Amino acid sequence: MRVYVETTVWSFAFAEDSPDYAASTRQFFDACRSGRFSTMIGPTVLDELGRADEPIRTRLVDLVKEIAPQRLLASSEAIALSTEFLKHGAVPPSKPDDASHVAYAVVAEADVLVSWNFKHIVNLRRSDKFNAIALFNGYRKGLRIVTPSEVAYDTE
Repeated sequence: MRVYVETTVWSFAFAEDSPDYAASTRQFFDACRSGRFSTMIGPTVLDELGRADEPIRTRLVDLVKEIAPQRLLASSEAIALSTEFLKHGAVPPSKPDDASHVAYAVVAEADVLVSWNFKHIVNLRRSDKFNAIALFNGYRKGLRIVTPSEVAYDTE
């Protein structure tokens, strides 16, 4: 299974104020380490992680190095699809990074995008809208958008 790992997932690996999410995230990363998934990230993930304060930024970068996801390169196709998501209201104009994550996952033909961002990404209405806009733009493969726990528990 090809899994795009959005920024919130990396961040929740160290979220001491959210022990349940942190535990589910660590279980997801354990499944990644076991080779059950082929993980990927887009350039937006690295940009967002780079804006974290120290010392958490170093921990996040080290985790990315350890999991070693495929790093998707900047692409005009993903940028164009992200623009379409914003134009058609899949996410608010103030959230271009959220649109970017989904666009990179679609263009890379990920099977699943995992996120803890319930407001703008992991949301049934938004998921339907992302997939409809992608289909209208020629991307035939549907993208499942779920939480890390949904993927990690599916492997038991």
